[in-house]
Amino acid sequence: MLNPDPHNQMPLSVFGPPAHDAALAVILVHGRGQSPEWMHEQVVRRFERPDIAWHAPAAAEHSWYPQRFIEPLEANEPRLSQALARLESLSAALREQGIPYEAQVLMGFSQGACLCSEFVWRMPRPYRALVAFTGGLIGPPGMARHIRHGALRNMPVLLSTWGDDPYVPAESVRESAACFEQSGALVTLKIEGATEHGIRNAEIGYAREILAGTASSYP
Repeated sequence: MLNPDPHNQMPLSVFGPPAHDAALAVILVHGRGQSPEWMHEQVVRRFERPDIAWHAPAAAEHSWYPQRFIEPLEANEPRLSQALARLESLSAALREQGIPYEAQVLMGFSQGACLCSEFVWRMPRPYRALVAFTGGLIGPPGMARHIRHGALRNMPVLLSTWGDDPYVPAESVRESAACFEQSGALVTLKIEGATEHGIRNAEIGYAREILAGTASSYP
């Protein structure tokens, strides 16, 4: 029998201190064809924040959903809903450990950045921050979205990408930034010239600034 939700059966990688000893917890989401280990090398090691507990889920077959993020939503179902449910279960588990939403960060790269963005959009809560390295909201360009004005009031959101990324159109990232701004988020949008697909040192720096000063985020 086929597993109806393969993402939920994949292991969770945890890096850094135990969550209860950390300043905050980051849900760290890899991109298509990648893994938690890749994110450890590209993000955790470069971040140099020993006070962060990193929780990195793994996608079944290294992909959270089958098509590009700019395809119609139904083209990526049911895997998209299953991937969002995986993030929800992980966030809920952290909360049960005494880590409130205000001390949780959603951070991802590429497909993982898109998944984190969509998750925060659909579950408007006072998360500590959203950090999307080369990604944006899932759905075709110009798709109508219900704006919940003030739902994400003052929540830091970083959307950073390359001007000519081969997989993520910069205009889709701009659209996402506008949506988050209309929902009250404090958006930092960084679109810088290049045609590669990866995480620049500058982007790690932007994310570090977004998360600075969180040592007293929660009791």
